[in-house]
Amino acid sequence: MADTPKEVDIAKLKQELKSKKTFIKACEALVKLCGDEETAKSLEEVGKTAFTVLQTRFSNPKFWQAGLELFLALDWHNVSTEVSRWRDAAMEEVDEDVREKAKEQAKLRRFEEDRKHNKGQFGDAVTPVTLAELLAAQGMILVDEGDSRPGMSRDARAELRVKTVLEEDICVVCQEAMPAGSKAKAMPCGHLFHDDCLITWVEKSNSCPTCRFDDLPSERKHLEDVHLAVAKSQAASSGLYS
Repeated sequence: MADTPKEVDIAKLKQELKSKKTFIKACEALVKLCGDEETAKSLEEVGKTAFTVLQTRFSNPKFWQAGLELFLALDWHNVSTEVSRWRDAAMEEVDEDVREKAKEQAKLRRFEEDRKHNKGQFGDAVTPVTLAELLAAQGMILVDEGDSRPGMSRDARAELRVKTVLEEDICVVCQEAMPAGSKAKAMPCGHLFHDDCLITWVEKSNSCPTCRFDDLPSERKHLEDVHLAVAKSQAASSGLYS
């Protein structure tokens, strides 16, 4: 079976690692290939070649720096403990500035890896549950202040009716029980809530806390209607519509 273009490229780069003229460019090309985890794992043997060449033939720090970049890229995917050993050895051969930069780069890569896979500081065991997640677990939705609905109009609030709870239910606003036979205030959609809970809610939003039914006059619409009526009255008195 013929080798794939990628396999041919890797074989060519492996050969280029054995020449001082092409070692650095070969390392740079291999680092780019390490973006894919599956490919990175297949590059362990190439990494071993780079490390062997560095130990036996190329002692100049500039070559170790190129090799260090390759080992860091392989280590990013946790290829093997051997890669970590190569990385640590290369750290000892480069100057202090490169070493510190490499350490920061390793931290950044580990940070991104943990965030991507919900590990470390991003793991479920250490990531605090947000208010939105808590409310969602209870069947409620947290509405951003900038995206909130206007409050229900005073006239609409006054028309909300009190009903008898036929079967024990839960007020989703406060998450407390409403016993059968008790009184509760109803939204037009039929959902029941404690009187005070519902009034507090609809003063801020003209939607049902349970199903988001919102086919009701809002305070904003009420004020707009009042302002429009006043404007028409003033225009009429000034003779604008005569």
